[in-house]
Amino acid sequence: GSENYGLSDGGLGAEKRKNELLEISDICQRMPAQAAKGFEDAMQSQWFVYLVCYSLERHSSGYAHLEDRLMWPSYKASVIDSTAQPMTRADAIELIECERLKVGERGVAKGRAHLQGQPRANDLHIITLGGLDEFGNVACNDLTDAVLEASSSVRIRNPSLGFRSGPKVNEKTTPLVFENIGSGFGFPSIKHEEKNTRQMIELYRVPPDEAAHWDLVLCMAPGVGKRRGLQKTRTEGGGLIWIDKCCELAFYDGFDYSFANIQTGPKTGDATKFKTFEELFAAFEKQVEFATALHYRHKDVTRRAEIKFIESPFVASLDDACMDDGVGAFVDKTYPNPWNNTPGEQAAADSLAAVKKLVFDDKKYTMEDVVNAMKADFKGYEEMRKDMLAAPKWGND
Repeated sequence: GSENYGLSDGGLGAEKRKNELLEISDICQRMPAQAAKGFEDAMQSQWFVYLVCYSLERHSSGYAHLEDRLMWPSYKASVIDSTAQPMTRADAIELIECERLKVGERGVAKGRAHLQGQPRANDLHIITLGGLDEFGNVACNDLTDAVLEASSSVRIRNPSLGFRSGPKVNEKTTPLVFENIGSGFGFPSIKHEEKNTRQMIELYRVPPDEAAHWDLVLCMAPGVGKRRGLQKTRTEGGGLIWIDKCCELAFYDGFDYSFANIQTGPKTGDATKFKTFEELFAAFEKQVEFATALHYRHKDVTRRAEIKFIESPFVASLDDACMDDGVGAFVDKTYPNPWNNTPGEQAAADSLAAVKKLVFDDKKYTMEDVVNAMKADFKGYEEMRKDMLAAPKWGND
């Protein structure tokens, strides 16, 4: 009833709320079927598209779009020119803050491997900002700054941000980028403008005018950000190669004690009898080689299953190439999608560096000590764990 919406109070407050609800109803009726008139339309359209792509058709990660470019015409019409759905800059920032809250509250079910391998990780919905356009001009604008200000105000981990950084950046934008990083969440991640654009052109064979509009498909990988040849799935067929798990298996002769309790990798030798670090590293390499080959054999099957059984017609409707040819989202291969995910490289490198230092260089512990400690999850081996954490690591870790 009207009492639930503050319409029974009478006076100007009720009339204002009534008009707000009518406006919301009008926007939801038109979006995203019609072109956005102003920033309110654009933000609502984006949210509906997000829900269909990421929650209704299939669960998916990523938030691949250049928000400050895609939404700029609508933002400019409402905030700068006041020609459509006029609003103040503060009102626009509040809408962006609401977007952050809505994306952040979207829950997903994750399997045990993800929960243990990436505890407390967000779902990797990443907005890309900044960079240069196809003419070499700075693409940052007032909306870039507004998104960064909203991120500083609403301090949640999701959606994350990626910033395309190069020699040309607006003076006002750079401090906002580092203000966000300094808040403690570690974003925006800084992406090299020239190298990623060159990767799109040289490796993916994307025309330069389209390559200039790359965005982050997920945390690291650039992908096409315009209307043709979109990367419509994070990685064809899915799958991960956990490099830190390969490292663990090298200590256990390929047996997975901590997760599956089965022989997962190839037998690479009893690590307690390794006399040199080179033997341990060779075992690690063999585990990685086996996991990689297994992964790609499975991936070759599942990417075909993705085309046949997990079709996404709405996603296909967003790509001009799919619409022109009348094919599904995952059938079109305008540009290659070699993207893959190998989490845990840093953990593996740090672990191997610590073992090299404490076992093979300083000889404070034996390999048998380390294997026994790992099987006990370091219970009863607290001093060794502290030594491992304090040991010099790879690079600046």
